[in-house]
Amino acid sequence: MRILSVALLLIAAPAFSQIASPVFLGPVINFLPPALDGSGHTIAFGSTVDPNGTVEDTNNLYVGAMKLAPNVTSVAFTSDGSHAVFTDVVTSGEGVGTVDTSTGTVWRLNVDTQGCVRPLVVCAECFFACVATPHATTDGGKVLFAVRRNQPFLVVNADGTNLVQLPVYSGTLAPAPQRVISANGLVVFTSSAPSGPTFAASATDVYVMNLDGSNVRNLTQFGTNSAVFAAIATISADASTVVFESNYAGNAAPPAQETEIWAVQTDGTQLRQLTSGPGAATSPSISADGKTVVFMQSRQINVLQPPAAPVSITSFRYSTPQSPMISDDGTRVAFLVGPNNSSAAGAVYEINSDGTNLQAVYAPRAINPRGVVSAAGLALPPSPGGLVTAYGINFTSDTIASAGEFPLPRVVAGASLLMTGTPLPMLSVSPWQINAQLPQQTPMQTTGFQVTFADGTATQLEPAGIVTVAPDLFVTEIDRSGNTVFQAAAFHAGTAIPVDDDHPAQAGDLLEMYGTGLGATAPPEPAAQPSPANPVAHATLTPVVLVGDVQAQVLFAGLTPGLAGVYQVNIVVPGGLTPGRYPVTLEGTNGNQGGLGTIAVQ
Repeated sequence: MRILSVALLLIAAPAFSQIASPVFLGPVINFLPPALDGSGHTIAFGSTVDPNGTVEDTNNLYVGAMKLAPNVTSVAFTSDGSHAVFTDVVTSGEGVGTVDTSTGTVWRLNVDTQGCVRPLVVCAECFFACVATPHATTDGGKVLFAVRRNQPFLVVNADGTNLVQLPVYSGTLAPAPQRVISANGLVVFTSSAPSGPTFAASATDVYVMNLDGSNVRNLTQFGTNSAVFAAIATISADASTVVFESNYAGNAAPPAQETEIWAVQTDGTQLRQLTSGPGAATSPSISADGKTVVFMQSRQINVLQPPAAPVSITSFRYSTPQSPMISDDGTRVAFLVGPNNSSAAGAVYEINSDGTNLQAVYAPRAINPRGVVSAAGLALPPSPGGLVTAYGINFTSDTIASAGEFPLPRVVAGASLLMTGTPLPMLSVSPWQINAQLPQQTPMQTTGFQVTFADGTATQLEPAGIVTVAPDLFVTEIDRSGNTVFQAAAFHAGTAIPVDDDHPAQAGDLLEMYGTGLGATAPPEPAAQPSPANPVAHATLTPVVLVGDVQAQVLFAGLTPGLAGVYQVNIVVPGGLTPGRYPVTLEGTNGNQGGLGTIAVQ
């Protein structure tokens, strides 16, 4: 039996939007941007996931698939690939270190004990490193790094001797993989006050200096508007050219709406804008001879060889590349890949700078910690009969595959989601999530979930607690004049018209809403099959529905005929609401509550 296309268009579209824009739940699976050696043959990076898919508490330094150092916060490379350079956190404090990539010998060069200026607001699970952005000289003899306080730049010999604080009052180095030290020791950085505190407003400009901190001089003069900035300044190895991102739009002009990639010669001449829209251009990296630049724009990696126009060398659809790094010889580009609309990453890729030979260098498969949840509601647990989502990494390549007919298959695109060893009926698989259905007979207990693949590999088991009910609605993200609106899957009764700003509801209107998590039904319905229209499967526990903080009358709650695992709740819009947007909250009898989506009321 084929799935009803009309029903999917009306009801399942919000669920599909979650596939296209997944989130990472629990302790975030994290990757640090990759660094390349000069030839582009060796990659160093950080990851919390080992090659077997085990998710660990901290980032480990990898060269290829070889783990070399724990607890790292940023990673760089010497141009010959002989040593990786890193910052890390240990019991005694934060520090800088090097690793001999041939022997695996780790040398810890310095431990910072002074602390740093931390942001006023930091999320509860975030870690904020004081020591960051290590950069090695071409010969690997010295390491330049930054600390987050005044006079931030320090240089130390590779053997740990002669730690020197440079006489720069404030400034920022580009991320560790980007080159900031030329072959002859010229250093590039950005700052709004390199010489000392100032009471006058100033833009953030690009500066160069010698490696010992002498001869600081500005390459740009963006004026006194503090909203104008330059960032991620990186220098060619031959010390001829600096590229950076900036919102500069010309002398005395207000900041540009989007950042672009700019270039300037190291003598301060030939300031020029290299890119233009649409979309912000960010994260530049430059080859050793200064002739090739890679950068991010429109969610793809672009290559620029002036005076030729930029060329996009990637074409990801359901993933987004991040943090591109070009090899010294300009032939290879390494980068991270993660889900769309997210700063998280789950794999390291490499590609030739002409767009050929795309390869996944490091792409372990794993379910995110605490990543098995209800398919509606980002933090709600799964419940019997409903749809479950497993968030993770590298479940497929850059594709989305969906079940095309009933009964729902147990394998989609070679992947299966197993609960206590039993494959579940599958709805869809993307690189970053799997949607499936739980049987109504699923026991209420902590259960192990695992993804298996056609090549015989499998993820590690990830536990998730099953609860009686966890009701919530599907949600679609909508852009309204630059603001994100979380539109609930709520429709005017008998139509496919959403209850949005263009079609608001009013008191007394009948609405049909769609989600999952309402639990067992009477009569009970088997998993993998569409729910019948006669008799309709009523939810045995009717949720309380609030529009804002006003309770709505519930006319029906149960499975949607023609679909599997999708529940429908029909309500009457309550009175007493002033015009505006209101969250729709569903409350279960066990206290579980979902209410991210909103509707418009007039």
